Amino acid sequence: MNCINSVRKTLYSKIFLVDNSAELNEKEKLLDIFQKEEDIQMFFPDENMGFAAGANLAITEAVKRDFKWFLLLNNDAVLLDGAQMQLIKAFNQWPSTLIAPTIKWDKRINKGNYYHKYLGLIVNTWIPESNVWFYYITGCALAFDLSFLNTVGYLDDKFFMYGEDIELSFRANEKGVPIILIEKELVSHKGSHSARIGSFFYEYHMARMHYLLCFILFKNPLKKILSIMLKTFVLAIRAAIRTIRHKSMAPLIALILSPLPLKIRPKRRWIGKNNCI
Repeated sequence: MNCINSVRKTLYSKIFLVDNSAELNEKEKLLDIFQKEEDIQMFFPDENMGFAAGANLAITEAVKRDFKWFLLLNNDAVLLDGAQMQLIKAFNQWPSTLIAPTIKWDKRINKGNYYHKYLGLIVNTWIPESNVWFYYITGCALAFDLSFLNTVGYLDDKFFMYGEDIELSFRANEKGVPIILIEKELVSHKGSHSARIGSFFYEYHMARMHYLLCFILFKNPLKKILSIMLKTFVLAIRAAIRTIRHKSMAPLIALILSPLPLKIRPKRRWIGKNNCI
């Protein structure tokens, strides 16, 4: 509700809401609240499609309705005052780009992250871009126009959860499309509310996204193999630490199974929904 209310208060725009929970109770709640609201169009997939596929569903409908500007927003994120003016300015000043606002993320400020292609390390402090590090902006709040979509394309739905923003940023960079950061804080995000760190769901999809990226970030087969080996070493250390910290074998088991395309879905209490404006 906070997410939807912040958008209605700030943007005065059509809202395309995808209930990605595939839960009857969630559907009934949303219909009860928003069914008569003309500015909100809701989608209820038969199953949890994942973040990327859910967002693409909403984007596709918006394109059919001749929308030219798009903002993806997580259900646990809210827009802050002044967002509309800043976004309109950004759309006009930087057409055909990938745009993201600075985000208040719990107690820290997120201005994008850097990803290490071989090790899968993610840091949120500035690092000079190189052959191994590249900059990406988080998927919890992404803006772009129709020209960007036509040039770069939609989110890659091979990523069920996590990694689709890294892949999209990398693809934009490969096509020479600028990534723009709005320095003003326009979004507040609670963070990690669609999955609990240490849960089997979180650990499986987090590890899997690193392996999927190995096949996307490198064209050279030898580099792909090297990245898989190095990431396996790093992920194994990470899983061992989390197994001890959370007193659960879930992180290790999830890592072992992550190369397999399993249909791992969140428990109901951690289900998240995607909103596309």
